[in-house]
Amino acid sequence: MRIAILAICLLTFLTQFAQGDDAFDRHSAYWLKQAARDAKPLKELTMNQAARLQSIGDNIDGACVVVKTGKDNWAKALINWGFVQGPDRSVPVLLIDRFVTYRGDRNNVTTAVGKKVILFSGFGFDFDLGQIVPTGLGDDVGFSKKGALQPHGKAQLYALDGSQLPAKKKTDAYDPNDHAGVRARDFSGTWTVDVDGRWRGQWTLNVGEGGRVQGTLTSADSKNTYPITGRVTLPPHRIRLVIHLDNAEQTIDGYLWTKDKSAIAGTATLAARKFGFHAKRVTANKKAEQK
Repeated sequence: MRIAILAICLLTFLTQFAQGDDAFDRHSAYWLKQAARDAKPLKELTMNQAARLQSIGDNIDGACVVVKTGKDNWAKALINWGFVQGPDRSVPVLLIDRFVTYRGDRNNVTTAVGKKVILFSGFGFDFDLGQIVPTGLGDDVGFSKKGALQPHGKAQLYALDGSQLPAKKKTDAYDPNDHAGVRARDFSGTWTVDVDGRWRGQWTLNVGEGGRVQGTLTSADSKNTYPITGRVTLPPHRIRLVIHLDNAEQTIDGYLWTKDKSAIAGTATLAARKFGFHAKRVTANKKAEQK
C-alpha cells in the first residue's frame, strides 16, 4: 500500500528540529520527576486534551509528555497528531517529534534518544529502547484506534502544561567585549563545541574565584551530561579543562580568541590521542535564532 503523508502533517513534523538548546532540551530528568511528583498519571491523552496544554517554550509546537517507563526510567517526548492516507480513508497516527529517555538511577545519563517516529494504532513504543514494538512486548505507550495516547503495563503517563523550569532571574548581562584584554570570566557562558568532527555538544562554563572552572558538557548525540572541571591559566586567554566521561577523562587545552572573545580553539586529548577542537560562543541572540 502506498502511503502518502498529508502535507500539513509533514510540514509540522519536519519543522521541529532546529538545532540548538531550547526549553525541551533544558527539561532534564530532575524536572521531569518534579513535574510528576504532585501530578496524577493520565489514563490517556487525546488530541483535544493536548491542544489545551500550554507550550513548554517559545517556538515549540506540540504537547510535551513525561513517561515513567516500566523499567523506572524517565522519558520526555514532543508529540503531535497527524494522518496518513490509506486506499480509502485517512488513518490517524501519533507523531513523536523527538524524545529522550534518562536512566532512573542517573539523571544525566540517557538510554535512548530519537526523533521523527510515526506510531500507528496497534503498535506500542518502548522508551527504554527507543523503538516501536508490538503491543505487549515491552511497550510503555500505545496509540489507540480512537486516536489517544495511552500508557501500557507499569508505565505512567504525564503531560506538561507549560514549562516546569523556574523563571530566569533578570540580571545584567555580562559583556566580555566591554573591556580591553582578557579576564577569566570571559570564558563563562555557553559554547557549541566540535572535537575533530567526531564529538559535538555544548559546554556550559562558569568561572569562579581564582579562575576555577565548573561546568558541564551535553553531548549532541546521546544528550548525556558530563561534569567539567578546570582552571583559567597563563597566558590569560588560556584554559585547561577536564571532562569527566563515564569511563575516561578528556583533557582540553584551549585558547580564547582575543579580538572578539567569540571562540576557543586548541587540542583535546583522549586515551593519549590528541585532536583539534573549536568552540563557538552561544549568545542570547543566537539562542533565540536556534529555537
